[in-house]
Amino acid sequence: MRALPPALQHALRDDGENLSFLVVRLGALGDILRTIPPVRLLRRALPRATIRWVLDDRWRIALEGLADIDEILPLPRRDWERRARSPVGWPGLLRSIGAFRTRLRRTRTDIVLDFHGNLRSGIVGWFSAAPVRLGYAGHQQKEGNRWFTTHRVAVGQRRTPRMERNLELIRALGIPDQPLPIGELPLARDGAAEARRIAEEICGASASLAVIAPGVSAAQAHKKPPPALLAAACRRLATRGVTPLIVWGPGEESDARRVLQHAPRESILAPATDLRTLAGLLARARMFVGGDTGPLHMACALGCPVLAMYGSTDPLVNSPWGVASRSVFPPGRRYTGVKKLDRESGGFGGLTPEQVETAVDELLAETARRGK
Repeated sequence: MRALPPALQHALRDDGENLSFLVVRLGALGDILRTIPPVRLLRRALPRATIRWVLDDRWRIALEGLADIDEILPLPRRDWERRARSPVGWPGLLRSIGAFRTRLRRTRTDIVLDFHGNLRSGIVGWFSAAPVRLGYAGHQQKEGNRWFTTHRVAVGQRRTPRMERNLELIRALGIPDQPLPIGELPLARDGAAEARRIAEEICGASASLAVIAPGVSAAQAHKKPPPALLAAACRRLATRGVTPLIVWGPGEESDARRVLQHAPRESILAPATDLRTLAGLLARARMFVGGDTGPLHMACALGCPVLAMYGSTDPLVNSPWGVASRSVFPPGRRYTGVKKLDRESGGFGGLTPEQVETAVDELLAETARRGK
């Protein structure tokens, strides 16, 4: 990466006074959560800097109340997509884009940190007119993102964990990247009361809980672990005195009930759970069990041990971070880091209940040693 301007180098050696950052990570939930630790490191190193964050408006809930950032700038993606569907909406779309660009210009940003690396994030950074727009080099930038960044950081091999990629942008500023900060999320604080009610009234006040999450978004259906594998985790947890709590959100109840059909009687179906309540449950849970989705990375962000199940997605690139964890995936599968992996049966073919049960035992033993 070429050198930063001398004035910015000097400001980075100080406490960040008069220095303005724009973080760009538009979505999705898991990727936003994996960007919070690098931003917390930035805040620790430069306590007087101004840090703003642009993200798609649907994910604003993930950052609301986060003490490490000064301002959330929600990009009105849903409104823009609605307006773009018909020529009638195009004039309003152009006005809205112009207003958003003007808002970014007024931030007088010094450094953009583009953790997203695609065309939209590149344009957002360019809209800010920041003199330094720091992004990725090589395979991690997509869709011509490199044309909108001024400084680019190499992020290693394709099979580099995404948390490591994110930390590279912080390292490029000369900021230490350890220890990785794991802390409270305002989401969990806001959902604590309902989570406590579920834990005490539905599961029993003395119950030790494991959160089982079978659901995934419709666009990522290939990430959904088979019910039999999740039920195997439930059975082993129940024999170890841990109550499996099967959670579900909008459109996921049928997935949760399929797991319940195969699970032992000690398993409990939670009521419909929003993101705040889910975060509250994860903050008090002994373990999270699920696929490569946003809730997995929410568990990591809250310090909850993770048993992750991978089918067609790479268990190294998308590995749990910062917590005790076990990852299970089909033996012998070759993950090359390219998009087109075998997605037959969700890619979980060959992964057995016995593998899952062994992982549960190992993770419970590790967390017991750590006192979790």
